[in-house]
Amino acid sequence: MSTTLATINLRNTDVGEGLPLVFVHGFPLSRGVWKKQIDALQPSYRVIAPDLRGLGESETLPGPTTMEHYAADLHALFQKLTTGPVVLIGHSMGGYVALAFARQFPEMLSGLVLVGTKAGADSAHAAAGRRATADKVKIEGVRVVIDAMAPKMLAADNQDARLAELVLGFMSPSKPEGVIGALLGMAERPDATESLVDITVPTLVITGAEDILIPPAESEKLAKAIPLAQLSVIPHAGHLVSFEQPDAFNFVMKNWLIKSDLASPVEIN
Repeated sequence: MSTTLATINLRNTDVGEGLPLVFVHGFPLSRGVWKKQIDALQPSYRVIAPDLRGLGESETLPGPTTMEHYAADLHALFQKLTTGPVVLIGHSMGGYVALAFARQFPEMLSGLVLVGTKAGADSAHAAAGRRATADKVKIEGVRVVIDAMAPKMLAADNQDARLAELVLGFMSPSKPEGVIGALLGMAERPDATESLVDITVPTLVITGAEDILIPPAESEKLAKAIPLAQLSVIPHAGHLVSFEQPDAFNFVMKNWLIKSDLASPVEIN
């Protein structure tokens, strides 16, 4: 089914050589949020970071964008870039997309990293809230979502105004139709919990200890349900853990890649 979905050409960053690491941003962000991972990992790996459809610089199509749509877009991108199997790193909504990709294209995965995300579907109340927000975006624009979400991305006690400004910059390029499509798609996404046991590739689960959007308890559930998954809780970090605590995040990632025999030859040498 997934291969018949209409796909979108995704704007992306593609640098370095070796094992492909693909970083998938959350909502309503863009690929620039991964800059500190791209810079740290490109000397040893091929690092790819796309803008999901309708977010960042990528175009979109009308209507809800399901997690399966996003996953099909990624699959088409990997075919175009001739990546072969990838290590897929998904943050928040990007984690929902990564789990959809794991269900649809397991042969294209060599590893999985789930960051500040969860497997469960929205409650009826949460889904209704997303649909109501989508209606507001139609009238008032993307700023409705940015103003609501930006303050929740970093740890509550983080007073770094420069980081907060950068977070706004990662959100501002997103298009109203892309934001609406994502909200409607997340509202209807299925519960992925039962499929977690089918994940057989090395898996790392990372969460910020102070994440208020998707609390660390959700990451603990993921790590327990996925066979042989490793959990890392990074202190002094909120929802956007990879951006807020990049050194700690990159350290955990590099060690896990080596421990899981996913290191590029360059990294090993």
